[in-house]
Amino acid sequence: MNSQLQPRILIHGHRGARGLAPENTLAGFACALKVGVDVLELDLRMSADGKIVIHHDRKLNPDLTRIKAGTWLTPPTKPLDHYTFEALQQFDMGHARPESSILKHFPCQTAWDGQTIPDLAMLRDRVAPALDDGLLLNLEIKSDPLKPEQGPTPTDWATTLVDELNTLGLINQCWVQSFDWRVLRQIHALTDQLPTGFLTSAQPDFDTITAHANSASPWLDGYDPAQFSHNLPQAIAAAGGHYWGPFFQDLTRSR
Repeated sequence: MNSQLQPRILIHGHRGARGLAPENTLAGFACALKVGVDVLELDLRMSADGKIVIHHDRKLNPDLTRIKAGTWLTPPTKPLDHYTFEALQQFDMGHARPESSILKHFPCQTAWDGQTIPDLAMLRDRVAPALDDGLLLNLEIKSDPLKPEQGPTPTDWATTLVDELNTLGLINQCWVQSFDWRVLRQIHALTDQLPTGFLTSAQPDFDTITAHANSASPWLDGYDPAQFSHNLPQAIAAAGGHYWGPFFQDLTRSR
């Protein structure tokens, strides 16, 4: 087991330092380290040629994406997995469109020219000194069991990620989390060195908990909380998870 999972408070930089710098970029991760985070949280998707890339949205966001000449993309945009990793490098992710809701939410976000969609090797090289000092990476796998055609299978996700983390020498400095518990269960089958975070959402527009069509939620890989007195932490413990990550608006004083 990864010894980095200890009972202490760790400060995470969400998508790097999203409030101060472009999300999921090398500049954003460097900014988060200057702020003093303990953990870099980031999102993982896969390119057309099977390369793990650091990016949140399935499709290129026209409010975040420019061709390097400075031209903003216009909708509709293509999903990331329609591009090879090399092709993705043509896009500059270092600005938010001036009139976008992103800058309204994050008015202090600073633009950085020349920021591309990185992979894990690029991140490792950029933050190597911090990794030597104990920095952790919290990797969120983006996978949707309701739309299996939009990404790798859980087995392919787990195998590709574990192989890459071993190759890069990062296996002992990472956590992996996902709303798709199937992927996490596949990771358990491959290694006991990666702490896993089981994410949930109970929002009207994104509900991973409620049963679908009289069967358990496909997000939970058979670990229906109804089998555990509707206790999600117990279901996660039974599934082998190391922590529960509920959507923050699902938590109230009474729940």
